[in-house]
Amino acid sequence: MKPNRWAAIALGALLFVCGAIFGALAMSLHHPALANAEDYRQRYVNEMQSKLKLTPAQVSQLQDILDDTKAKVKAVRDSYHPQMIKIKDEQISRVKSILTPQQVPAYVQLVAERERRAKEQEERDREADQRRVAARHANRAQ
Repeated sequence: MKPNRWAAIALGALLFVCGAIFGALAMSLHHPALANAEDYRQRYVNEMQSKLKLTPAQVSQLQDILDDTKAKVKAVRDSYHPQMIKIKDEQISRVKSILTPQQVPAYVQLVAERERRAKEQEERDREADQRRVAARHANRAQ
């Protein structure tokens, strides 16, 4: 495949990922109940369990599959994270360039607030993951 074609594919994938991220953010704003990844996961497992009548062993296997998938997605996300930071920083610089000197401080504050909220959500998700893993280990030990 030609390098330009790979670049187009990579750009398309990047746009898709950005769209998914922004869609998830918009969804969390309009549907606060879906804001937590752990809540979404629990709803998914519950739906699978009730509609498919999963056995406890199948639920455990489903949890393992979801854990594995999450780890793979995180690895992919971590691999492109530096590029996403660069793109985000470029966006911030470009937005600042169109603002008046009076608007820049408010924009900087807005960006900082959004980053703080994103970090808080990441931390809540991380803590929920740790609780879920601990609970699964406790259930397996019984």
